[in-house]
Amino acid sequence: MNQSSLLRSSIFLIACLLANITLAPNAIAWLSRTEQTQEKLGNDEETFIFAGRCADGSAYRLHSFQMDVDGLHQSFYNYEGPAGKGTVRTNTSPKKMALLVCHELANIVDSSMYDGGDEQ
Repeated sequence: MNQSSLLRSSIFLIACLLANITLAPNAIAWLSRTEQTQEKLGNDEETFIFAGRCADGSAYRLHSFQMDVDGLHQSFYNYEGPAGKGTVRTNTSPKKMALLVCHELANIVDSSMYDGGDEQ
């Protein structure tokens, strides 16, 4: 190896080292932001939005959320689809709610009718 080749290799290695030192903090900051964003998502969330298409092609939207009612966390859905639009308190799974909302003649019933709530 001649001296000019050795000098070019040394300069190239020094340039790579400087580039790594310069860019490393940016990469670490980006990774930490990504990890923080992922930590915010999880199974302990209390609100979810589901949207999709029914078998007949019409659109539906479900917004599942928790609300404190008389000191107890209750599950609710805001829904919109072929069955209409409204809010209902129920522990029904999102998959079953999507099926109900997709049927025009579905009777989506608030569970408070069965547990003694809102009796007149």
